[in-house]
Amino acid sequence: MRQKEEDMKRLKFINRMELSFDKPVSGHAYALRCIPRTDSAQKIETLLSRVTPSGISKAVKDGFGNLVYTGSCAVPHTAFGYEIKGTALVDQNRREREACHPMYRYATLLTGWGPCLESFYETHKTAGRAAFEMACSFMQAIYDEFVYAPGATDIHTAAETAMAQGKGVCQDYTHIFLALCRKAGIPARYVAGMMIGEGATHAWAELYLDGVWRGFDPTHNRFVDDVYIKLAHGRDYRDCILERGTFWGNAVQKQKIYVSVEDIT
Repeated sequence: MRQKEEDMKRLKFINRMELSFDKPVSGHAYALRCIPRTDSAQKIETLLSRVTPSGISKAVKDGFGNLVYTGSCAVPHTAFGYEIKGTALVDQNRREREACHPMYRYATLLTGWGPCLESFYETHKTAGRAAFEMACSFMQAIYDEFVYAPGATDIHTAAETAMAQGKGVCQDYTHIFLALCRKAGIPARYVAGMMIGEGATHAWAELYLDGVWRGFDPTHNRFVDDVYIKLAHGRDYRDCILERGTFWGNAVQKQKIYVSVEDIT
């Protein structure tokens, strides 16, 4: 039996991004995947959103079902930002069965195969065991042997490159985990979101097991539970970019990000 909504964990969240330019820019077009989604395991209870400077904007869904806030600002400006805040009700046990698109079975540019991944896979695969046990083996091994090192990689780093150097950030942990699971025949997708205690956005994976998408966080070697808030999912990081934009102008930009998730159950 499902829990009543009043029994679900209630999380208060703030997601703020500020972009400053040393010279005015104009013709600024943007696409933002920064608004939490409602699904069977997560209900957005209250939501306030603000984008500055204001301009022409609309909310659409992309091909993965993620909510995308698109817009443009024609007037010159030296700052751009957004603030998304509200409350979410979360209960991972409420996840419903759904179909799985075949695309989550195949490698992408960022999760492609190579000799370092092959060696790691052969060392840690668990032949003859269930998909769940195989995934747990991979998650434990990545956590034990990979080093969390901010600045060691960037948003373009592929899983094979990160594995070769043995260090990276949550995006790299997730890409490596996706590559291994897909190699083992387990459909897997990338998730961008927030969680208690991070102070920034976070990345993890969802695996399709027995008709249900289940969350695995290889960075922390734990299953995704009710302290996580999902923003977007896709094949890899490129499908889940939270802020993307273009503008006219020759300016240096600096970015500040603030993310907070708090349990207020």
